[in-house]
Amino acid sequence: MIGLLRLELRRNITPFLLPTLAILLWLSPYGRSLTGTAVWTRRGEALQETLLGLGPAMAGAAAWTASRENRARTRELLATTARGGWSRTLPGWAATALWGLALLAAATGVLYGLTARAATWGGPPWWPVAATCAALLAFCSAGHAIGALLPGRFVAPLTAIGTFLLVVVAGALKTADASLGLVSPVGQVTDPYRALYYRAGHDLPVVELIFAAGVIALPLGLLALRGGAGGPLVRPAGIVLTAAGTAVAGTGLWLAGTGHIVANQGIATIPRLESRGDGRPIAYTPACDRTPIQVCVHPAVKARLGAAVAALHPVTDRLAGLPGVPTTIDQRMVDGPSIRGSVLLLPAPFEAYDTRGRIRGRVAREMRADTAAGLLLGAWDGTGSARQAAVLAVLVAAGDPPDGADLPIRDTPGPAVLAAARRLAALPQPAWHQWFAAHLSALRADRLTLKDLP
Repeated sequence: MIGLLRLELRRNITPFLLPTLAILLWLSPYGRSLTGTAVWTRRGEALQETLLGLGPAMAGAAAWTASRENRARTRELLATTARGGWSRTLPGWAATALWGLALLAAATGVLYGLTARAATWGGPPWWPVAATCAALLAFCSAGHAIGALLPGRFVAPLTAIGTFLLVVVAGALKTADASLGLVSPVGQVTDPYRALYYRAGHDLPVVELIFAAGVIALPLGLLALRGGAGGPLVRPAGIVLTAAGTAVAGTGLWLAGTGHIVANQGIATIPRLESRGDGRPIAYTPACDRTPIQVCVHPAVKARLGAAVAALHPVTDRLAGLPGVPTTIDQRMVDGPSIRGSVLLLPAPFEAYDTRGRIRGRVAREMRADTAAGLLLGAWDGTGSARQAAVLAVLVAAGDPPDGADLPIRDTPGPAVLAAARRLAALPQPAWHQWFAAHLSALRADRLTLKDLP
């Protein structure tokens, strides 16, 4: 058996697909994640997304290997040999699976190695690696069974195409909040950055592992049940494998059916697999700069601190030194700006975490709008014409468009509010500072009108 496995490893088609698979990896979220900030949780999810291209390719390679006897029309001739059909086909499946695992191990080593060099917090997540390996073996098993049971020269490419379509549909079901779609190894439903702030459970990868284990065993068991599979022990083994695979895959589907996705929180929960402590806040020491109003970020995204400071500087420089204005800005996973003691909590710009370089455009404007509203007013409810005009004045002075499009309010400010904001923004810095120092308390209490603004 070992000699046959060595032969199958040399004859396998997977090495010839390596350039194509490398391109697929680079074009997938795997490659795109390498150009962003090195965050362990984000890179772990990107590893699983490689299966969108790698999984169908390996299923097609397994089908090509398994269909060799049918293509060469040697099945009846080989049936006269001492080895049964099952023992002849297992080394081919094992060879494809080993090549796939070797490629996945190399991809994981490159991804995690580069992340280890650049990451500033946390450690490598191994649950995504285990779920990805199990899913890859499942693709190989399913593809091998299809190639062995269905004759034809086009079975391999059709298997790859069909598997790709199946994976796309499963990923769409998963992202569409369909609970049964939770068994799919692709499709992002969880927020990778939430795991930086709150302890994340392993519900999702465990369900994916259970379902993949069933899919691995079921096709191999079906191959042992066909005619000419082997001696008297092969058929009972096939029955056991088929029954066990069906039961395990069914268990995975049942567990997924009991779960649900909390879309606004970016988490997926499966009650029967929850562990104590899931969702508990994670303690960490933030990374902060040393400006008058210092900006702090999670240490995992310390590399983006300078970009965040630069994006907020037009607002923080304008408001620094005002009495009652917080002296620290802490970006966290919150819904909106709020003040805790002398610290302003702001929503973390997760879009900016996935990039490099300066923070520009809509993300930067939204960050400045939240910062201006938070520093001036604490909690921002969008009511009060004078409050809107004051926040808009800060943004206009910072160089943002004076249309209020990025304010966290439903209705666009009217012409009177915009005119008052432009007048206030045009004040010289000493007069600006003096007026806000005298009226900030009344502004926060919403006791001012547009006529009270200079």
